[in-house]
Amino acid sequence: MYQFTDDCLTGYEIIDNEHRQLFTTINTISNVLADETREPAEVLQSAKDLLVILKEYASTHFAHEENYMNEIHDPELVSQRKAHAEFTAKVNSVDLDTMDVSKGIRVLHDMMEYLSLWLYRHILASDTLIGKMKAVHTDPVMLAFSDKYCTGVEIIDRQHRRLFEILSDLNELNRDEFIPDKYDAIADVVEELKDYTVKHFQDEERYMQSIQYGGLTVQQNVHQSFIDKMDRINLDEMDDNQQDYLDDLIDFLASWLINHIMNMDQKIPVRDEKE
Repeated sequence: MYQFTDDCLTGYEIIDNEHRQLFTTINTISNVLADETREPAEVLQSAKDLLVILKEYASTHFAHEENYMNEIHDPELVSQRKAHAEFTAKVNSVDLDTMDVSKGIRVLHDMMEYLSLWLYRHILASDTLIGKMKAVHTDPVMLAFSDKYCTGVEIIDRQHRRLFEILSDLNELNRDEFIPDKYDAIADVVEELKDYTVKHFQDEERYMQSIQYGGLTVQQNVHQSFIDKMDRINLDEMDDNQQDYLDDLIDFLASWLINHIMNMDQKIPVRDEKE
């Protein structure tokens, strides 16, 4: 059962309501597939009917979401379109009419697991940033760690501070007009950021596990989705637009980090040392 929690809220009623309905549809399909009281052929047909609804609904929702992002000139629109196309392609890739009942149900199980996890991670790591991207690269103060970002957990705060420092280094390097060829230096900083982010998430999750934090699974999903995004960073795409490309990258990374800290990490309890 996939739950639509407060962590999934974007703050835009139409989008949030459509996300809730997508979760409901996916959960309904999952429940049908898990119903052992029904004949396999009946299960497959019901799941197929619901899958048609999911295809149509996802298409409508993605259109609404992309139109809204276009209206507010959200810089992540291109990335979102690619992600939506991936989801749509996955849903449309299976032709259940050509499969026997046993194989059809098996394929549906695999696909629903993929789509459910994709949707959850996509909402948490991408959709919650809609309308919240800021031009951080123009304001060095925003790339400085401050008390407002503190969680009270020493290891988490120390590592967050280091992440801000790496982002600040990347921004300074990008804006240095006296370095003729920045590619290698930028690649090194981006690689350091990737490696440190993975280490930070591992340590943060280890801490949450040690205190039996109920929000661990949600955090793991968000972390993995962000790591996936980091892995897709391709500096060769900079071409002749190095400045603009890196400005957008820094804005995304910093906005994501700030929103993640403020909306999720600050909910992590501080361990009671008396226990």
